[in-house]
Amino acid sequence: MSGEERLRLFFGVPLAEALRDAACGLQDALGEACRRGPRVKWVERPNLHLTLRFIGDTPAARLGEVSAIAQQAAAECAPVELELRGVGCFPPRGALRTIWLGVREERPELTELAQGLGRRLVEAGLAEPERRPFAMHFTLGRVKDAGGGRGLREAIERLCNEPVGTMTADRLVLYSSDLTPRGPIYTERGEFELGE
Repeated sequence: MSGEERLRLFFGVPLAEALRDAACGLQDALGEACRRGPRVKWVERPNLHLTLRFIGDTPAARLGEVSAIAQQAAAECAPVELELRGVGCFPPRGALRTIWLGVREERPELTELAQGLGRRLVEAGLAEPERRPFAMHFTLGRVKDAGGGRGLREAIERLCNEPVGTMTADRLVLYSSDLTPRGPIYTERGEFELGE
C-alpha cells in the first residue's frame, strides 16, 4: 500500500459573507420545522458554497495540475451576478436527501464553467465524466434519515420564494474536504479570479 497523500477535492463558489446571515436564518427556520424529524446535518456557515465540480480522491502530487486547469477555466468566465431566492430539495418527491438555497435564474456562464472544468479534468485523467446535469444551488443541509419529513417539506414549500439577496460570483475556490464524525472540514487549496 502506498503512503502517497490523497485529497478529496472539489471546486465551489463560496456564498458571499453578506448573505450568510440570511442563509443561516433559513436553516434555523427549517430546523424548527424538523424538530421531530428527520435529522438534518446543516452546512456550517463558513462552508456554504455552490459546488461547480466534485473531483474526489486525488493524489496531492497532482494539485498543481488541478490548479492549472482551474486557472484556465476561470480566465474564460467573466464574473456573474446571482440572485438567491427560495429553498428547495432533492429529490422533489419522496424521501428528502438535500435541502438547498436556489439561484433565481439559471446562469449559463456558470454552467459552462462547470462543464469546462469537468471536460479538462476528464482529459487530464483527474476525474470521471459527470453523469448528472449541473444543478445550480447552495446546499443548506443533508437529511440523515427518512422519518417525519412532512413538516420539513411543508416548511420548504413555504420558503420556496423567500428572497435572500444578490451576490457576484467572481472567483472559484479549490477545496479539499476531510470527512469527520462531526461533519466535513473544508480547506481552501486555491482561489481563482473569474475573467483573469
